[in-house]
Amino acid sequence: MKNKIKAGIIGGSGFTGLELVKILSRHKYVDISFATSRKYKNLSVCEVFPAFNDKKDKKITFIEEAKEGDLEGIDIMFLCLPPFESMEYLKGISGDFSFKVIDLGSDFRLKNPIDYKYWYGTEHIMKGMLSDFIYGLPEINKEKIESSDHVANPGCYPTSILLGLAPLMKNDIDIIDICIDSKSGISGAGRKLKDEYLFTSMDSNFYAYSTIGHRHIGEIEQELENISGKKFKISFTPHLLPVNRGIFTSIYCRVGDSVESNMEEKIYYLFEKFCKDLPFVKFTGTEMPQLKDAVGTNMCLVGFGFDARTGTLKIFSVLDNLLKGAAGQAVQNMNIMMDFEEKEGLDFNGIF
Repeated sequence: MKNKIKAGIIGGSGFTGLELVKILSRHKYVDISFATSRKYKNLSVCEVFPAFNDKKDKKITFIEEAKEGDLEGIDIMFLCLPPFESMEYLKGISGDFSFKVIDLGSDFRLKNPIDYKYWYGTEHIMKGMLSDFIYGLPEINKEKIESSDHVANPGCYPTSILLGLAPLMKNDIDIIDICIDSKSGISGAGRKLKDEYLFTSMDSNFYAYSTIGHRHIGEIEQELENISGKKFKISFTPHLLPVNRGIFTSIYCRVGDSVESNMEEKIYYLFEKFCKDLPFVKFTGTEMPQLKDAVGTNMCLVGFGFDARTGTLKIFSVLDNLLKGAAGQAVQNMNIMMDFEEKEGLDFNGIF
């Protein structure tokens, strides 16, 4: 039996933080030392969220902020903070910290500070730590994650896109153009009180947003280059669906002139080979995955179709934006970092 570790959560009452509390509270090898929440300070998680178990989870009480004594007792910290706040938090911690860090925000995903300024419109205040954070996509960077103390959890959209494209990136299929549209449930926007996120705005509605220059483009292009060794400029458009959670991503790749007669079979083999030993990626072949196949799980499901007439490869991926797109993937990264079974705490079925 492995020894239990102690985890701290900064930002424990947002959508992502709460999912993290739910998973870690039932993890065989984790005790939650603290979870912060300015809004719910001094209240137990059961008082705020009745779905939690009164007997099991009553001991988890939100604190307003983690003091130095709280930090000294943990093995790993999860940062569930909006853009710019993770780097500000880490910079504000006095002295060196010995615990491992998983940032579920976006502050440490881009490795080039020039790229960070371009996509986020501001200077990074901890440039020296950018290279310390491994990009935490386990299906691609597992060996690096194993030996790392700092992991940048990928964005939910990039996870759905990169897992759809990765099987093709190290092969000789000539991809010359990539166009992507993704549709997300409203929980991807976090607990913001904005008119466009209210029920009366979202119900029976559907629309695109950030149609030019979405911040995740830099992250996606960076990782596609890391996987393939080639530079890509992608077209990406996100949309909001009138559902609570889940992402459905459609990827359109134009294949070069040398389209082979057995192209569909070749693509099928590449995906099957890539997904074969991955616990949280399932290849559905030419059967199209649906949101309900993935919501409530840490799975990413990927299917495809090849249009030989136009030379277009169409890839479709689905995942739960709060689990494989955020908290579930963070726990998957923690399991790898701490030498636990990769599926520990994550092997649950969805709601279909």
